[in-house]
Amino acid sequence: MKKLLYIFSISFLVLITAACGKNEVDESGPADIPIKWVNAQIQNDQSKMVELLDKKTTALDQNQNAERKDTIKKYTLTEWKATNENYFYKIEFQDPTDKEKLRTDKMEVIKTESGWKRTKYGNIVDFDRLVEDLKPKVLRELHDE
Repeated sequence: MKKLLYIFSISFLVLITAACGKNEVDESGPADIPIKWVNAQIQNDQSKMVELLDKKTTALDQNQNAERKDTIKKYTLTEWKATNENYFYKIEFQDPTDKEKLRTDKMEVIKTESGWKRTKYGNIVDFDRLVEDLKPKVLRELHDE
């Protein structure tokens, strides 16, 4: 009887673990995309930028790898959640190649079959209008490290 109970218990745990497991395509979440994008931009790693885009663009050369190794250290990342599969981000960062320069990038990130992706190459023109009814959440402040 104990063996039968043990087998049922193990089976139940395996079933629960499988049912509650992640169905994520990619380990990283949507908030990682703005950081990866800005780092690729600073490094002029166009192949990485193409990889992070939902729809490919001819403005970027998918064969051009990183020219530098600089990454952002100081940045403010603000998130607006539209749905579980659609987020908006504003990232303000200190450019590591020019410490005097504070830059800003605004983007939309969506969940695709191949993971989280940025929707377009440039800034979203009507960003403020798109997020006006959404609640902003600051994920990281500029002075945090």
